[in-house]
Amino acid sequence: MKNGVWRDEYMLHTFMCDAERKARLTAICHCMQESAGRHAAQFQLGYEGMQANNQAWVLNRLRVQMSDYPDWKSTLCIETWVQMMRGPFSQRYFLLKNGAGEIIGSANTFWVVIHTTTHKPQRLKNKIEIPIIDEVSPCGAAEKIILPDGLQIIDNHKVKQSDLDLLHHVNNVKYLEWVLDTQSQSEAIRPRQIDLNFVGETHLNDTIEIHKITSDNQQFYQLKSSEKEICKGVLTG
Repeated sequence: MKNGVWRDEYMLHTFMCDAERKARLTAICHCMQESAGRHAAQFQLGYEGMQANNQAWVLNRLRVQMSDYPDWKSTLCIETWVQMMRGPFSQRYFLLKNGAGEIIGSANTFWVVIHTTTHKPQRLKNKIEIPIIDEVSPCGAAEKIILPDGLQIIDNHKVKQSDLDLLHHVNNVKYLEWVLDTQSQSEAIRPRQIDLNFVGETHLNDTIEIHKITSDNQQFYQLKSSEKEICKGVLTG
């Protein structure tokens, strides 16, 4: 870590790439999540540090913007920093670079601290302060998504064991995976930008309905469980 910015390098293995030997967006997001966790752990704000206080970080919004997807066997460099920490809320930015140090993407995440029993927002109990860097990456901040009318159900998914994370909830990257799996061959599997809002939670054996509409060259998604909205997204090819 240098000047409050955490940096990791990831070798892109076969299981992280698609049929065209390009990094999957889901693999990139997993790496981002891993780097965020490593950074937070340095200040006792990672999984173990939060669990000790019956607290957890929950991702509320995500934006990833890509200009290029790295190839199999190449290196993905991730730089991340915290731009805001206020009450139960935190905003984190990312720069994504190739092995030559060229910027190929950027991302923004907005997080909420919750109590692990009540699931209600709560101020951090840990008093160790993480460095705050008032810098915004090129993608800008993820915003609240307003869905157009007319979405139609196109698929459904039953939550399985492989979808769950350490908190026994569906991992946020899984929602992205479900959305991308609905793409036809003529649609982008490596989008230029994806925005996701996480507004509810799902558990084992829940059935998720995936709704979609294309408007103004963007694809809008809504994921619902028992008529309750769980996640919404916008994909720009």
